[in-house]
This record gives sequence, C-alpha cells and structure tokens, in this order.
Amino acid sequence: MSFEKYYEVFKAYSDIYSDEYRKRIETLELLLMKHMPSKGRVLDLACGAGGFSFLLEDLGFQVVGLDSSEAMLERAREFARDKRSKVEFVKGDARELPFEDSSFDYVLFVDSLVHFEPAELNRVFREAARVLKPDGRFIIQFTDLRELLSVLMNGTVVGAEYWVSRVLTDDEEKTAVIEFQSEKESFRVRFNVWGKTAVELLAKLYFRQVHSENLNEHTYFQVYVPKK
Repeated sequence: MSFEKYYEVFKAYSDIYSDEYRKRIETLELLLMKHMPSKGRVLDLACGAGGFSFLLEDLGFQVVGLDSSEAMLERAREFARDKRSKVEFVKGDARELPFEDSSFDYVLFVDSLVHFEPAELNRVFREAARVLKPDGRFIIQFTDLRELLSVLMNGTVVGAEYWVSRVLTDDEEKTAVIEFQSEKESFRVRFNVWGKTAVELLAKLYFRQVHSENLNEHTYFQVYVPKK
C-alpha cells in the first residue's frame, strides 16, 4: 500500500520526459518565474524524479533536491546524468532537514502533502521555515483532497490505463485508501487527506501568506514568507 507502485505506473510523477510530467511543469513554470524573481539557492523538497529541480536549474537557480525515497532519487540522478545537470540530489527526511538555518532563498514543495500526517506536516513546515532566509519564500502546490474525494468516489479515470474503483476513508476522513484499477491489475495507496483550510492554518504557525490562487477546481498554488 506504499506510493512506490503509484509513482511507477503514473508517468506524471516518474518520467520527466512524458507528456503527463511536462503538463505539470508547464502548469507551474510561469508562476514560479513570477514568484521567484531573483536567482538564488532553492530546496526542492520531496523532489521525486527531479523535474522541477531541472526546470529551476535551467532558469538559473542553484538547486538541491531532497527526497526520502532512494528509488526516486536514483531515477532523478539518472535523468541528471542524461541532462548533464549539476543539481545536488540528497536523501533525507523533510521532517528533519540536514541543512543549516537560513541557507535557502526558496523552498519548493509540490504535490507532496498526502505523504504526511498532521504532526509530521507540522514538522515539515517548521523545518522549511528554519532553513529559509528571513526574506525567503516557501512555495507550495497541492490538491485539496478533502474536496476531491467525492469526485474520486464516482470512478474517476486516472492516467491512460487506470481508474479509481474504490475509496475507503476513516471516520474523520483524515486518511483515504484509494484503489486504482486497470484491465490487468489493481493496487491500493493510503493518502493523508488535506484540505485547503487545514493547510493554511498549519502554515500560519510559521509563515505569512503573500499569494494564493486556484490552478483548477481542487488545486492551489500558494506563496509564503517566514515569520522571522
């Protein structure tokens, strides 16, 4: 029930050359350019296969990508060799970052809230604030899964081959086990359910929001500065 299978079958997260991944990049590229006006050092938090790390490197930033999955980091490093990239990919825990205080101009956190329970995400946000410079920016993009659950329960098609066949939530809808089905197989993944209000309340402990906008009905792009 881990995310390994999920990332393996959905190219939007595992293959930076796929159309699906390129669409993710294209959705955020102009926004990142707008809200990262000066070049500097960036931490791509939970970087996965590294697509956004490479994008920011191409835009002139010095980038460090961090992830806890060795499999995803190896994939990112393979792409880095192919691209002759100088991005530094580091294995680490987002809840306890291996970096000094005030060492980054930006922290980017894309599509990763679902990995963290409330106490864990609290630590992630606290660590992001710690490693940011006083005038740095914390940039996040996430899907309001609480709003999206009712849509998924109707058998939403996901990717080219899979559809959602079942959604099982706990009593308080803090987590959801989603079953993905194809003609050949099925697998389940447990997601932590985050809504926009909960994310903003947690972020408010460490940051001040300077920008928020909807990318689509259920997805948000937000920019924060640390309370220092």
